[in-house]
Amino acid sequence: MPRLGRPWRAGQQAPAPRSYLWPLVVLALASPQGQGQWSSDPALNLSLADSAGDQVQAKLVARADGGAYVSWFDGGAGGYDLRLQRIDVDGFEAWPHGGLLVADRGFSSTQDYGLSIDASGAALLSFRDDRAGGVQISASRVSPAGTLLWGTGVQLTNTSSFVGAPKITGTDDGQCVVAWTQDSSTAIQRLASDGTPQWSVATVLTPVSGAYLASDLHGASNSALLSVVHQTGSQFWAPKHLKAFKLDSGGGIQWGPVAVFDGDSLQFGSFPTFVPDGVGGGLFAWYGTGPLECYAQHIRADGSEAFPHNGVSGSTDTARVRVDPSISYDADNDRTYLFWTEQNAAQTTFGLRGQLFDASGNRQWAAAGSELLPLAAAEVRSVRASADSAGVMVVWTQIPAWGQDRMYGARVDGAGAFSVGPFDVSSTPSGKSRLQATRGGHGQLMLAWSDDRTGADDILAQAIQADGSLGQATGIGQEFCSSTPNSSGQAAVMAASGSTGVAADDLVLEVSGIPNQMGIFFYGTARQNGGAGVPFGNGLLCVGGQIFRLLPPYLGSSQAASRALDIAHPPQASGQVTAGSTWHFQAWYRDPLAGGASFDLSDGLTVVFTP
Repeated sequence: MPRLGRPWRAGQQAPAPRSYLWPLVVLALASPQGQGQWSSDPALNLSLADSAGDQVQAKLVARADGGAYVSWFDGGAGGYDLRLQRIDVDGFEAWPHGGLLVADRGFSSTQDYGLSIDASGAALLSFRDDRAGGVQISASRVSPAGTLLWGTGVQLTNTSSFVGAPKITGTDDGQCVVAWTQDSSTAIQRLASDGTPQWSVATVLTPVSGAYLASDLHGASNSALLSVVHQTGSQFWAPKHLKAFKLDSGGGIQWGPVAVFDGDSLQFGSFPTFVPDGVGGGLFAWYGTGPLECYAQHIRADGSEAFPHNGVSGSTDTARVRVDPSISYDADNDRTYLFWTEQNAAQTTFGLRGQLFDASGNRQWAAAGSELLPLAAAEVRSVRASADSAGVMVVWTQIPAWGQDRMYGARVDGAGAFSVGPFDVSSTPSGKSRLQATRGGHGQLMLAWSDDRTGADDILAQAIQADGSLGQATGIGQEFCSSTPNSSGQAAVMAASGSTGVAADDLVLEVSGIPNQMGIFFYGTARQNGGAGVPFGNGLLCVGGQIFRLLPPYLGSSQAASRALDIAHPPQASGQVTAGSTWHFQAWYRDPLAGGASFDLSDGLTVVFTP
């Protein structure tokens, strides 16, 4: 195996004994280099899927490590195949660019499908499946390492009935629940972590008249909260209402149907989603057709309504109409935010408004809501909001002309005013659709959508930090992987000072929480195991690809050490740091008092260098 870094030269400080440095020689445990990284340029959003044909219907779900799973349909291979990618908190792709093929399907069109995450951190997907002939419902489970844990998937139906729009959610006990529409009913089944169905037959919900169409599904401890659209008659123009059920772990109905909305009617083709409140209930938003008006409701864990029946409208202004609401919840303060597209009565001008509700559904802003964008000719679409205890981040698209969409974001404070922005999120004019949003690590908001700027739909993604900046969290570099407590009683943590400028050449690597022992900094071209690291010594090897040692070794003192990177003198030519390049840094150190392998490592630090 080749040595890491440059040969030892006369005049340098003598290296530590070979037995101490040998682990660094075998650091070259190969791992494929992930692509991507959150972009700070709104004109150059992160591309996750850009192969031939259309990539559509992105979904994303946050992971506990601050990253996310992103799924989509890939129409470039003769049918809309289902694909999945894992990205870390910094936007690096854990798996090959273009994602993993979950299901090679033959459909020439798409319906809704499900993406969720289970208690172990594995991705869960549910989808219509035509691989075995006919159309059935299947589910798949994918490990963080990219292994299809259920092989080609678990087929949940074997029927000639119509089946469609499946949803899936993880439960706290490591299992999952799947729901789908089957003819005029909604069917539900529970799967163990190995994919084995847990109920002898699926639970089937059927109304006295009309149809129950699956709308959304979320876990609630070891149970699940389900919403359905109730088409109240056999004709497609029959009024449509929104109802909710809570299921227990045995397939029984804890409560429901609860009429979330049984007023006039939902818009035809509308299947509202909801947001869990974190304690077994959910926040619902929808818009009715008589008149076009947006509403919010909070259904508590016991099925009771926190707001008045049929919800509370975001505005009392009857001279205008409102559509496409987005709801979010500040659990710390029991506050609910609702944002929507505002329109004049003729629906020829468009704006952006929002409303804040207290725990009982009382409007906290003006009766007509807070005006964020006044009515104008450019369409406002795809409003998405995500709240925290300090306010809410709102994202939307504006469309001055067909196919000229631009995406914007802003932070709105508790008084209903812009506190940051508006700012560009995706500034390249192009068709943008199916925008999805989820809250990730560092408080960042992660987005994914279909974008046709290349002539076909691609899946693009973007991260917005809590301060409104795009790209990675501020500061020098981004930490990744993890480190374990050592004999100092602490875990070794990487940091950096100076700047990332190549011309300045003043970056200093720092490590703290180390024993007062000899160690060495090193860096490489990739992250091991998608950034999760691999076991090595008493800790984890976070850095992978081609690895370079920064010599001479350091002797830790006061449980810390530092070393100037010295860009002008790389260990070898292939380790040259250049403007625009990305490198991953880590520290190795001796730790004989800890026993075991007698050495350990810090966490990792990724740095993107500038001119």
